[in-house]
Amino acid sequence: MLVKLLRHTGAMFVAMPRGAKLTAALAISLLALGTAWLVYATGGVRFAYLHLMYVPVVISALAFGVPGGVVAGIAGGLLLGPGMPQNTSTGEMQGLLNWMYRLTFFTLIGALVGVGAQHLRRHLHEMQWLHEHHPDTGLLNLAGLIKQLDRMMRGATEQRPVTLSITQLNNFLEIQNTFGTAFGMRVLAQVLQRAQNLVPPGSLLALVQPDRLACVMSDPQAASLTRERVEAASNESYLVDGLPIHVEASIGVAQAPGHAQTPEELLQKASIAMHWAASSESAISRYDSANDRTSRDNLILLGTLPDAIARGELQVWHQAKVSLASGEVAGTEALLRWKHPQRGMVPPGNFIPQAEKTTLIDAVMHTMIASAFADAGSWRASGHRLRVAVNLSVRNLGDRLLLDVIERNAQRHGLEPSDIELEITESAVMADPDHCIRLISQLRDHGYGVAIDDFGVGHSSLAYLQKLHVSALKIDQEFVKTLASDANNQKIVRAILQLARALGLHTVAEGVEDDASLALLREWGCDYAQGYGVHRPAPSLELLQFIAQRRAGPLAALSRLDR
Repeated sequence: MLVKLLRHTGAMFVAMPRGAKLTAALAISLLALGTAWLVYATGGVRFAYLHLMYVPVVISALAFGVPGGVVAGIAGGLLLGPGMPQNTSTGEMQGLLNWMYRLTFFTLIGALVGVGAQHLRRHLHEMQWLHEHHPDTGLLNLAGLIKQLDRMMRGATEQRPVTLSITQLNNFLEIQNTFGTAFGMRVLAQVLQRAQNLVPPGSLLALVQPDRLACVMSDPQAASLTRERVEAASNESYLVDGLPIHVEASIGVAQAPGHAQTPEELLQKASIAMHWAASSESAISRYDSANDRTSRDNLILLGTLPDAIARGELQVWHQAKVSLASGEVAGTEALLRWKHPQRGMVPPGNFIPQAEKTTLIDAVMHTMIASAFADAGSWRASGHRLRVAVNLSVRNLGDRLLLDVIERNAQRHGLEPSDIELEITESAVMADPDHCIRLISQLRDHGYGVAIDDFGVGHSSLAYLQKLHVSALKIDQEFVKTLASDANNQKIVRAILQLARALGLHTVAEGVEDDASLALLREWGCDYAQGYGVHRPAPSLELLQFIAQRRAGPLAALSRLDR
């Protein structure tokens, strides 16, 4: 109990201003005098009230350390010393040893408590410093940054705003994992040193996370100049232990009062801008409320996705692939839609990118495979044997249950491996080419078709393309949409078609939107066409209607069903 009292009382005096200390000294003096009067009024020092003098002695020691405790002890001893009767009713006075012993004991208690209070004060100072600073770098941490932001934002105006930038070191964890923690700290030290050289004097630097820095500036011109200097220095490598190290950074910028009214809100806005910079592959991004609303809505959607899967709200639509040789619908690409009970039909771009960052994408893909294969099975039962294609994301490629899910659903709905095609984007292949080679080999060994999606916009090499053993290339719509009018795109598409023929691969042109492009693709020997000019994505029953209408019409006509 005494230890707790000392700790809480000591904490009150850690940051006591000068005026408060003078007030405390006066209060302690009055308390000591009051105690002396109480002892005298209640009969003298022979009664227990004299022990109340420990109260001003201990408080003085806590407030002013050893000097305060000693002075209060001596003063208390003298107040209860030679002038204080042993018994006021009889007039008996104290002996010399009696009051000298008491004075010595008061002084000793004051000194001991003062020593403890000084140690406690130093400990509390250290605790307070550690609460607001990073122990290894000495920079402000998140708590310290919030405290300083709160102070600086009180005087912020539209003409002189407070600018907060947050910098994420995107590959810092990779550097630490590769070279070790000690090496990573040396890299961080150089990053911080460069940051201190780039920011103007008077700016605040903070390390809010091991791989995240924050900088606060109150001069708009200095902030603009610093942005230019940071952009210029962003590609410069660091030399650490003789090794050149590149640190990839994404920076988000927000201002108060324009973007936020509180420190926490300003940090949130700058973080949103930082994540936007990382996702858009730009070095620096300024906060935009439109991005904030989109991110917030999409994250809320992501939180409801598991329940949506359980309730069957995810639907599979199909976009037809037409054979350019026969004009018949040869297959479809399965595309996911979310029929939300409140928001209506949610486009996949509003939830798939977020789901791909989590393990939820596996559950989404399992649902999509089950629905797409069920549709293909029903078509087959009604006399339409169409190959159905399903897109796999980067994260799906690491799903150990993927092959089992495909096999189980294919058997359940009576599909042959030749009825199924898996589409993998070129960028996903290059994220881990060796793993993709093994996975594609497994899929091909089971008889499934595998197509490289969005071909032409990634960075795959011909060597990897030869090793992948895929069955088809899908030419990215970037080259197909303007095919009829863009001579350069025509050259690229023809080159891809020639490459595919040389490798024995089927070709699918995505994004066909007009008759002229369709005619060129047919002339150059492209196998299949897909796009809004051929067929817009639609539910399974509407796809069957499209097939029936197409068979009833001229062979080469482009259907405008569902347009």
